[in-house]
Amino acid sequence: KQWYQRRVAITAGGNGEMATPSLHGDMPQPAFRDEDRKSNWKSQTDAIDRNARQNLPPYMIIGAGSGIVLYLAKYSLYGLALLLGPGRDKYAAAAIEIDLGTVPEGKNAVFTWRGKPLFIRHRTQEEIDKSKAANVSQMRDPQTDAERCVNEKFLICLGVCTHLGCVPIAHAGDWKGYYCPCHGSHYDTCARIMKGPAPLNLEVPKHEFITEDIVIIGKED
Repeated sequence: KQWYQRRVAITAGGNGEMATPSLHGDMPQPAFRDEDRKSNWKSQTDAIDRNARQNLPPYMIIGAGSGIVLYLAKYSLYGLALLLGPGRDKYAAAAIEIDLGTVPEGKNAVFTWRGKPLFIRHRTQEEIDKSKAANVSQMRDPQTDAERCVNEKFLICLGVCTHLGCVPIAHAGDWKGYYCPCHGSHYDTCARIMKGPAPLNLEVPKHEFITEDIVIIGKED
């Protein structure tokens, strides 16, 4: 019974509320009132915390100003690079040299020239014979195989569809040359348009053979 009375004295306060046991029975229980905490919050925080909301607008202005300065600096450097760099005419006249020995027979290699895909196809004898036997008079953009291939073994053309500028897929389509899946343009192994909406053959850039295996694309006279 004495143990039960001591238990009740510890766990129950004067008003019937639960009390927290303490080793020091002579210390009064603190009164945690929301009014006291709200009225004394300024004395319990430092100046940085108190001024956090007041400093937000200046921080936003500084951040936005820094972003604008970086944006202007970027385009200023870009304009300076264009001014000091080579002109567009020199860039357009740029030529590349390609070793055709790196293109296996029956394969289509893709290079980049003047920012566009360049197709170089090492044609098989079967592809050459089939291209030469095609009826040129019935083609939309009539060109013979000899007009398009300086060296009959290699087809050199831009990988840009003449319809809307898509990149055709090699060894695909009804003629197993090139096929543009965007709108269904079919080209033969000489890159001549055979079916579909494309109005012209794939463009053959100006090129010159230095040796049997070395060609220069885009060389100007």
